[in-house]
Amino acid sequence: MNRKKVRRFLITTHFLFVCITVSHLYELINWKPMSVLMELYSSVSYTNRNFGFFAPTVNDDFNLKIRAFRKDDQNGHDFLFYMPDSENRIRFSTMLWHFAEGNSPSQMDLYARSWAIYCMNKDSTIHKVVVSVYKNNIPMMNQCRIGKKISQALYYQTSFDTK
Repeated sequence: MNRKKVRRFLITTHFLFVCITVSHLYELINWKPMSVLMELYSSVSYTNRNFGFFAPTVNDDFNLKIRAFRKDDQNGHDFLFYMPDSENRIRFSTMLWHFAEGNSPSQMDLYARSWAIYCMNKDSTIHKVVVSVYKNNIPMMNQCRIGKKISQALYYQTSFDTK
């Protein structure tokens, strides 16, 4: 195959996968290898987002709160990630979305562990880190009409210490 044909094949395949994902046709495909391939590709290409990959500023589903404690500190303090620009904020939001993808406890633990280690590496006086992830509960339109507001519920929580 020459380069032009390969390029045409890759573009067509990408377009096909995006169309299948965006239109939710993958739900009708009942062949496991194809489903796995579609799930993997849509995660890499960001087409599996509920809000679509063209709208990265839509309100986030999850909020991360990290509480860091120094030795003999009962109250702790909030630890904030430094995000200098909008690209980093979008990456952070995407990372939070991937955190809860599939609701796998081992995957969530891996993310939480990496956040805790990051905190401990940034400040060597931190002895304990509590990682809490809250999920936004967005009311349906009829609930909004009667005054129900967006609320948060604890979705995941764990703690790490240097012992």
